[in-house]
Amino acid sequence: MSFYLAIVSPLDSPLFELSFPSAKPPPGTAAASSTSSFPSWSTFTAANGSDLGTDGSGGKIGGSLGLLNGESKSGPEKDRAMCQMIAHKSLDSVEEMMEGTGSLYLKNIDRHNEWIVSAFIATNVKFVLLHDIKNDDGIRLFFLDVWESYVKILLNPFHTVNTPIRSPVFESKIRASARRNL
Repeated sequence: MSFYLAIVSPLDSPLFELSFPSAKPPPGTAAASSTSSFPSWSTFTAANGSDLGTDGSGGKIGGSLGLLNGESKSGPEKDRAMCQMIAHKSLDSVEEMMEGTGSLYLKNIDRHNEWIVSAFIATNVKFVLLHDIKNDDGIRLFFLDVWESYVKILLNPFHTVNTPIRSPVFESKIRASARRNL
């Protein structure tokens, strides 16, 4: 199990991103043999762990399709790019749900393969969480903790509103809240 949090400004630019594994073991399953904590489809690997993008002789199939100058992305970078794409794709659904409801917490607003998207709207800033389990109460409490931490960052006179958050204290508070609630 894993989670991806994105805090998005009113102009749809990312303010903060964090991906983290769940502190709680999945119910009724043994430890996963994969090196990635993200769902199996996101790592672009076969069940045995081999890279699906090779032709068996070690060469890449398709060369460097979609990549500049032959660069390739490693597993964690692929996971991060996939999570970013899903989170930003779901912003349209978030904005549609915002208009129809007065609630701050929007649970299960979108779904992409194994990922479920939940959101929390506060002062036009969107907190988007990708998760693969249903834990509505824990996710709601997590969002409230994130909101409280975000407000404390905004109250800092040295922080400019709608700029990326690069505070290690903020990140540690988010991680602690995730361990407690998710």
